[in-house]
Amino acid sequence: MDRDLKKDFKEIVKVASPKERIWMFGFLEAIVEEGYTEPPNNTDSGKDVPAKKESEAAIEAKKAITQKQTQSSNNGASQAASSASKTDSSYISMATLVAPDQNKSNVAVLQKTGSESIKTATIVFGTETGNSKKLASVLQNRLKAIGVKAKVSSTNQYNPKDLDKEELLLTIISTHGDGDPPEAARKFHESLKNRKESLPKLKYSVLALGDTSYPLFCKAGEDVDVFLDRLQATRILNIAMCDVDYEATADEWMDAICNLLSSGIAISNNQGSQENQESSSHSISRNNGNGAHLADDKGDAKLQNGTSKSTARKFHLGTITKSIDLTDAAASKIIRHIEIETEEEIDYLPGDSAGFIPKNDPKEVSAILRGLRLNSEDSITWRKETLSIQTLLEEKASIRYLSKRVMDSLEAITRKKLPNARLDLIDIVQNYPPHDSISKESILEILEPITPRYYSISSSPEAQGKNSIHLTVAEVDFKTAQGKTQKGFCSDYLFELMEGSSVNFRIQKNDNFRIPAPDANAIYIGPGTGIAPFRSFLFERDSLGHTGKNWLFFGNRNFSYDFLYQTELLEFFDSGVLTKFNTAFSRDNSKKVYVQDRIRENGKELVEWLDAGAILYICGSKEPMSYDVDKTLIEIFMKEKNLKKSEAEQFLSNLIDTERYKKDVY
Repeated sequence: MDRDLKKDFKEIVKVASPKERIWMFGFLEAIVEEGYTEPPNNTDSGKDVPAKKESEAAIEAKKAITQKQTQSSNNGASQAASSASKTDSSYISMATLVAPDQNKSNVAVLQKTGSESIKTATIVFGTETGNSKKLASVLQNRLKAIGVKAKVSSTNQYNPKDLDKEELLLTIISTHGDGDPPEAARKFHESLKNRKESLPKLKYSVLALGDTSYPLFCKAGEDVDVFLDRLQATRILNIAMCDVDYEATADEWMDAICNLLSSGIAISNNQGSQENQESSSHSISRNNGNGAHLADDKGDAKLQNGTSKSTARKFHLGTITKSIDLTDAAASKIIRHIEIETEEEIDYLPGDSAGFIPKNDPKEVSAILRGLRLNSEDSITWRKETLSIQTLLEEKASIRYLSKRVMDSLEAITRKKLPNARLDLIDIVQNYPPHDSISKESILEILEPITPRYYSISSSPEAQGKNSIHLTVAEVDFKTAQGKTQKGFCSDYLFELMEGSSVNFRIQKNDNFRIPAPDANAIYIGPGTGIAPFRSFLFERDSLGHTGKNWLFFGNRNFSYDFLYQTELLEFFDSGVLTKFNTAFSRDNSKKVYVQDRIRENGKELVEWLDAGAILYICGSKEPMSYDVDKTLIEIFMKEKNLKKSEAEQFLSNLIDTERYKKDVY
């Protein structure tokens, strides 16, 4: 007896997970392409009518469906009924995922029918370096071009209460540090995490930006995706996860969004469920070749595939040509000026950073090898790469300040209770040695990669040339959980490199932190090594002949020991490049004075500059420095503009949202 394949298929879809729907959809496409039609209803015709010969794809599909039905029947009728209640029988939800090695997009799309098409969308972006904002602008223009009314909002400005009124929410968000959202997206992230009221009418999709050098790749975007799913919002397109060469993947995601909305395929509500949570694993995460590039800086065109202009993954080989102390021998810590030259030109701008992957101390590596009784020349396969254990521990694996994820795994492997602290691998090997029966290679296999450490570039391509970058690096000393003093991993690595040494680095773009327009005035707040990008700004503006005024607030501990770039800055002041220059040396007097105190003293004039259109910049320590400066600015706005505290806070927030207050804090 012939089977009604279409009916069977729809029944199976009701109880299948999104992962299982991938192969289902593949079979369905094959059947349609090869001309399969449903067998006629012989009982209605009163006579036997031979059915059309089935294709091989149809036969295979029937076998797979029959097997799936057998498996599903074992789950019980109640589960099937429950699953069916979550799926509208008026449509079939299908997900497609093309393997990255094929010459096709690997966009994972949910196509649904059975309701009115979407007319409005809100694009919310959370960014640290400006990439998410740029993409939000591109997407907005592309949606407008297909007749969708789209508005853009930063996560800092977006009111979470508006979620109840949204038709479609498209979130573009980056991830920083150990899986953290950008500073400006923290409140948005928390509001979604803590929200209790469901959002059954909301439809959404997420574009996540990150760096696969870090273990929690695109974690902030994944969080938003999970939070919205938990709130029963409908995911119309699976999360797209971008590496640092983000353009190609972002372009695919935008193509899928626009195609979905412009094709007339409507998007029905599908209550958030475990199915949706599972479907989030089918993600756009491909970066083919060298990626792609933005067609222009205005955001009025789509992302164009083609030859990449991206340098995000490109490592430069440089030579240390100068490494000198900027601080006096009596200073409380060393701050060093380092110059690196390359044979090829470096594509960077003032405001960008240089990233380095430091190497582990060979002595520490030798101690680990002895403790684990491993041969340094033995090979090991680690993250799909085969290399010697010596190379792994010296150049690839992170063995310092192990993450909680690694600590938990080590505790499970060694079967020993480890302290609730981030230890170094050498501490575990020496103080909590694994039993001889435990594979020592298994310990190495769970180690995470060394992640790049970034430093603000303190040189100007116009003034110092495009074959050189300068860094301003501070010595770092800290106490570990075991009470031992330890030096900063990357700063110590750079300090140990002698003049003439080779070093690899890559450039991290920061379009959110650029020099102002030629005639614009700027105020810079840069204590300590926070002076680095502003040294770059001043050299660049001077070389380009900018007419805008510059005002610098600089601070450190002692005038005599820690006045970084003193000669250069005073020359800038004497020549008029620096219009105003205020310093704060906290240890020169019995009462400590910081940059925020100098800002407060000059509050009236600072407000006048801002009211006249000046742009405010800050670079340096996030906590407490940047927080203290923000508090001081709010106090100044309250006093000089006669505002209530809430109004002053809003004024500060507006400066950030209109790109009049730019931050590079860490």
